[in-house]
Amino acid sequence: MEDELESIVGKEPLREINKMTPNSKVSALRKISEEMPNGPKLAVLQRYIVNLMSEQRSSLDFAAPIVAPNLYDVLILDITSSDLNKIGEELESISLSEAQVVPSFPVKGILFGQGQRMFVPLIVSKRSKSINVNFLFDTGSPNTYLRRETLAALGFVQSTPTETNVNIHGTAMTVYLSSNHFENVDLLGQDYMTAVRGTVCIDYPLKEIVVNVK
Repeated sequence: MEDELESIVGKEPLREINKMTPNSKVSALRKISEEMPNGPKLAVLQRYIVNLMSEQRSSLDFAAPIVAPNLYDVLILDITSSDLNKIGEELESISLSEAQVVPSFPVKGILFGQGQRMFVPLIVSKRSKSINVNFLFDTGSPNTYLRRETLAALGFVQSTPTETNVNIHGTAMTVYLSSNHFENVDLLGQDYMTAVRGTVCIDYPLKEIVVNVK
């Protein structure tokens, strides 16, 4: 495929592109593809770009081992218990209160505080218990976490599990106990967004976030 690419891009341009970092290389080839008309040459170039991106992902997956859920940590010092009350007022969703509606999408959230923290109100259910939970959406977390107070509201009074199965806004999920430096918040992770095939739209001027599903 390298010979085909050389015939499309040119020998000297390709030589310079091959000196770039993988991300820069993808960007340069994408820019070239955007200026090309539809046809066999464009198809070859696009296939090469896809293969290059796949190689990058495989390299990252190999280099970065999966972190055990109980070892994940993120420093959340700017959200306090009193903030959770303010967030509930802005979302018009009292955290841990009994849910009175059927889960549906889209869901509107807010950007809160100087850190522009993304909060989304979702309904969490366990057996016959359904409560409102105002999640902090963390795009860096691979997993979803519930704090002790939330698990207690779902019926775990005698003991708090470090892992359990719940239903989040209509989707069955495995969740973990919030701990380390984020024990004071319910954390919505990438596992949930992947499970629901979610989309996120952030409006910074209006301080709003909209979560939808495909």
